[in-house]
Amino acid sequence: MGRSVALAYVLWFFLGYLGIHRMYCGRVGSGVVMLALTVIGGLTFPIVVGHLLLFIVGVWWLVDLFLTAGMAER
Repeated sequence: MGRSVALAYVLWFFLGYLGIHRMYCGRVGSGVVMLALTVIGGLTFPIVVGHLLLFIVGVWWLVDLFLTAGMAER
């Protein structure tokens, strides 16, 4: 049985940068990577490396707009 697509998108919208929507959809590994990139990016933001990490997470978050429905239905 699949998970709720609506809930997956709510999690994506509000907690997407933390990878919570991926964890909800059963993609725990990539969700933890997303969470780690966000935390490390936030901590290293003043030394420019954080900008790159947060940019990567932002692009990943936007790509997940199109992938979340498929992940939730599996």
